[in-house]
Amino acid sequence: MDLSIGDIMKRIPFYSFWFAKTSIALADVIYIMVITTFIYQKTDSALMASLFPLFKALANLIAGLTSPLLYKKFTFSKLLVSLQGLKALILTFLLLGFLPVTNHVYVLSLFILVISFMEGWGNPLLNSVTPKIVPKENLVKANSSLSITTQSVQIAGYSFTGFAVINWGHNSTLAFNVVLLWVSVLALYITSKYFINNEVQVENKSKWVLMNEGWGILWRNQTLRMVTLMDVIEGMAGSIWIGAITLVYVKEALNQGEQWWGFINASYYIGAIFGGIITLFIAKTIQKHLIFSMAIGSLLFSIFTLIYGLTSIPILALLLCVAMGPAYQIRDVAQQTAFQINIQTEHLPKVYASQGILLSTVTGLSIFLMGFIADFVGVRAVYIFGSILIFISAILSFTLVKANKKKFSTVDFKS
Repeated sequence: MDLSIGDIMKRIPFYSFWFAKTSIALADVIYIMVITTFIYQKTDSALMASLFPLFKALANLIAGLTSPLLYKKFTFSKLLVSLQGLKALILTFLLLGFLPVTNHVYVLSLFILVISFMEGWGNPLLNSVTPKIVPKENLVKANSSLSITTQSVQIAGYSFTGFAVINWGHNSTLAFNVVLLWVSVLALYITSKYFINNEVQVENKSKWVLMNEGWGILWRNQTLRMVTLMDVIEGMAGSIWIGAITLVYVKEALNQGEQWWGFINASYYIGAIFGGIITLFIAKTIQKHLIFSMAIGSLLFSIFTLIYGLTSIPILALLLCVAMGPAYQIRDVAQQTAFQINIQTEHLPKVYASQGILLSTVTGLSIFLMGFIADFVGVRAVYIFGSILIFISAILSFTLVKANKKKFSTVDFKS
């Protein structure tokens, strides 16, 4: 069926944002891989290479705490474009001065910190765009589409960046990254023109009130509080998939060589893409039953994780990784849509920033916890413990289903 000019115009903001977010997702993976491999090659130190994600986490934490103050001073659309533009500009300077900058690791670390601040301030804004340009009834479909493409380019990025660095060098690979970011800035600018006139003027509030507003919204709303708790629990469980633990699992539980580490990761990403496609086809059902979808997704994910932790059959482990993808995607898309529907759009960046602080803190602590369990109890215990955490999240989902007798998507939980 042919689309009218009006239909095409309505879809332009989403398509431009879709392109922008996909480009940013790919650029972020390339940037991480290029910098990490360069630091390791230059210093021959895994510890120095590990400082890169530590700097990013620290900057994101501080940015999350201070972001409400920034959101007060500037409009959403101006920040959305300018933060990504500044990030692209800083990476351009890094590219142009790559040799002199990288001769001094502390100067490179300064660049990393500044870029991480841009990301910490900008990511909550990116996560808040979709409900500004997509009708509520189409949010699950939009989120599923975004999930498919971002997962796909992330797989491609992790798979081919190493090859690109080896064959083309750090400079050329980083140049491609810079081009991707500048193109995404242009796409975000186009998107911003479609909601710029709908922005709400921020009330004059104290700095303390502004910094705590996102936390207050999460705490006062029973549903959002429960959903955030679920996400924190599953965020803790998510650390069972870090590379080191997966490698130990492959060697000790599956009795396979290191190549199976790659097979496991590839299977999980294939499942994630497959899951995104499934959520796209059942988008209307998920939209009508958001909390129930979260509950079912979490329950299936916990069961698959438990079996995965107990099995010694390599092929079954691969199949379970593929099966986890749809379960996780259904839960994740449903939760993201629940947030977007039930918070006023002007509050979304602050709430996402507060949630990000919780998740980054819990993830950092849980990585240490899971490593401790793997070393002193055994790697199977890590996955059993992770499955228990995810099961607890599923139980919380089902209690939320009972608490909300009306369909979640038709109830106004806005603060």
